[in-house]
Amino acid sequence: MSPLFGPVKSRRLGLSLGLELVPKKICSMDCLYCEVGKTEVLTLERKAYYSWEKIERAIFEAKDKESEYDVLTLTGSGEPTLNIYFEKAVELAKALISKPVCILTNSSTVNIPSVREALAKADLVLASLDSASERSFRVVNRPLAEINLREIIFGLKKLREEMEGELWLEVLLVKGINDKKEDLMALKEAIEIIKPHRTQLNTVVRPPAYSIAKALSSEELEEVKNFLGERVEVIVPQNWEGRVAHPPSLQRASSEGDVESLLREYLLRRPAPLEELISLFSFERDLQLVLEKMVKDGKIKKVFHQGEIFYIA
Repeated sequence: MSPLFGPVKSRRLGLSLGLELVPKKICSMDCLYCEVGKTEVLTLERKAYYSWEKIERAIFEAKDKESEYDVLTLTGSGEPTLNIYFEKAVELAKALISKPVCILTNSSTVNIPSVREALAKADLVLASLDSASERSFRVVNRPLAEINLREIIFGLKKLREEMEGELWLEVLLVKGINDKKEDLMALKEAIEIIKPHRTQLNTVVRPPAYSIAKALSSEELEEVKNFLGERVEVIVPQNWEGRVAHPPSLQRASSEGDVESLLREYLLRRPAPLEELISLFSFERDLQLVLEKMVKDGKIKKVFHQGEIFYIA
């Protein structure tokens, strides 16, 4: 499977072409809410999870496709900075790609100087900090024991000071776990220390890795936003309760085999409802019939979440 995927239509980034640096599911955390699924390899080891040849080829391919997307996003079905070629990938992408280069990270490696230096060169870093409280950090993110929350917070502070582009702090709240008053007070203090360009609140919109992860209501998210103060925004769609309004870009498939391949590749990276998949693929036959056949054949499965059916690989 190519590490390049999309482009996907993002509410925040526009048309985003993804470059996956770590396959499913290698990560330094095992977050309760992760839409990709449970972590299979919990590690901080940095190595060639994708070869440099494959990454380099993907970046040159992204260069050829520049007219098709708004931003190139370095990401992974785990933590992308664990790839030992992460720094080289950022350097080459910034040299070749005229569009903005974005990076998604769980922030666990931000204390490594070479990683932080590469992150600082990006046009945009979306860095996660779901909790600034040790108790809830361990519960919601389930990190390796050696990951130090204080190092993450002050590593993000250093990154903000070194950023050539912008640092957006990503906070995902899980009901009853990291949304208590003491958690929010600690988070507010951490935000004041880091001073990100933006802080964005999210909740459990897609099927999570662990069923214990439940979503906050839109009213609860607004209350948290008001408590945390300026430059904080809620990023889940207004109609997220019962529906995910996040349609990606259209991809055309000429045969059922092609559409099954494209569907599985997409669903390996994120669960999706029928409406989203219809907006992703152009196919002459009924897409729902293809999905149901894939379910019957054991290639994908259906899960029920927030009043909606999602398909997941």
